[in-house]
Amino acid sequence: MTTYLHLTNGSAIIPMMRAAGIGDPIVPWDDVLHEGPVPDGLGVAALREWRAAYLAGNGWSSIESLRRSLNDRDTRLEQAVRGASASPPGRAVDEIVLWLEHDLFDQLHRLQILDRVPLDGSPRVTAVPDDDYLGSIPHDRFGALFGQRRDVTSAERLAARDAWSAFRSPDPRKILEVLPRVTGLRHAEAALRRHLQQFPSVDNGLSRTEQQALEAIAAGARLMRDVYLEAHHKREAAVFMGDAAFLVHLGQLGSGSVPLIRRAGYATHLRLDDEVELTEDGRRVVERAADRIRLCGIDRWLGGAHLTGTGPVWRWDADRQQLRLL
Repeated sequence: MTTYLHLTNGSAIIPMMRAAGIGDPIVPWDDVLHEGPVPDGLGVAALREWRAAYLAGNGWSSIESLRRSLNDRDTRLEQAVRGASASPPGRAVDEIVLWLEHDLFDQLHRLQILDRVPLDGSPRVTAVPDDDYLGSIPHDRFGALFGQRRDVTSAERLAARDAWSAFRSPDPRKILEVLPRVTGLRHAEAALRRHLQQFPSVDNGLSRTEQQALEAIAAGARLMRDVYLEAHHKREAAVFMGDAAFLVHLGQLGSGSVPLIRRAGYATHLRLDDEVELTEDGRRVVERAADRIRLCGIDRWLGGAHLTGTGPVWRWDADRQQLRLL
């Protein structure tokens, strides 16, 4: 009898999988890898500490809880890869099944997972169709999705390793270099290009997400929940950012000596029910009459690249489709 380990993009779809009769272990691969540090040169345990500290710093959970959940996730995959020889022994797994979508959030999960599995041999690694958002699919279709899963080939696994290494490099130009080698991963190229658009623009120092958010505020959105809807769900071909990550990404724009947005209240973190408006500096930046990096500075990790200070930092040139250090 075949035994499976199912890896998902979060906990939300687990009840639907259970309702569809999927009874094997299901492990959510919870992490927001497109935000915060994912530096190279760290092993699994050390990277887990960095990620737990970053996630806890955003108020998403306690660092102890995050350490436990990330450790459990990593251990379950390691035991599946190592099989019965794992210490402590784990249940032998014949097949690892990836329940992941086409957007940036999930594609980074795919790269991280495939970086940790063998290039060939056992266990078998498969993936369910990834063109739809799994959370929007009726539970009675999950059985069919499981039946439609396909093998993840050795070539795909090798391409994923290359892409994961590039994503973690302190030199984000490595991502551009790897793009021709990930075409066999279907959605990876589009996802990584979307990641590059999160680097500050050469035009005004805003990421694409920040630009879209400030445009939404300039157009009249006042509550952050409305800004999120207008700037992300209505502007993205592949929605990848949850509301909590969206608020973290925008958080720096409302703080510091030169805020670009003004909000009511004094909570530590930006909230969905906050009312916001552009400051005069914010209006100048969104109209590309001023530069966010020069005005406010930046302190942000994007994969393995740490952007700090008022420049030079890596910026995205949309016209040339290049990264430039400015």
